[in-house]
Amino acid sequence: MPQQDIVNQLVDRVNDFNRRIRDLEEKVRNINARVNTLDDSLLKKTKSLSSDVQDINDDMSEIRDRIANLEVDIKEINREKRKFVTSQEIEEIENYMDLMNPINSSFMTEKEVKSLLKKQETDGGLSRKEVEQIVEKKLRDQD
Repeated sequence: MPQQDIVNQLVDRVNDFNRRIRDLEEKVRNINARVNTLDDSLLKKTKSLSSDVQDINDDMSEIRDRIANLEVDIKEINREKRKFVTSQEIEEIENYMDLMNPINSSFMTEKEVKSLLKKQETDGGLSRKEVEQIVEKKLRDQD
């Protein structure tokens, strides 16, 4: 009987070891499944990030192209801008126009010139006083 007890104990130990081995194998399978799941997730994330990085690089390239086009357009606008008249030049033109404006200037009419010429012919010339009166009249008319 003592041998039977030893055999029973050995069988119990072997069964216990088998159960422990199965438990460990199950844990290893679970860990392998988790590692595989993590590996798949990591691969998906890596692909997604690679795609995002590529999209960002494409966008950056497009932005660089747009900036280059804008720089060219700005240079063209600056070249065209040099052709335009400045406000100072416009003021100068306005001043010249004001000086030459017949409405504001004191020009003599043809009738006035003819009458002065007739008077000069008949009188033999204009006196200083008459010239001053004509000039004063024209200055008053101008204001």
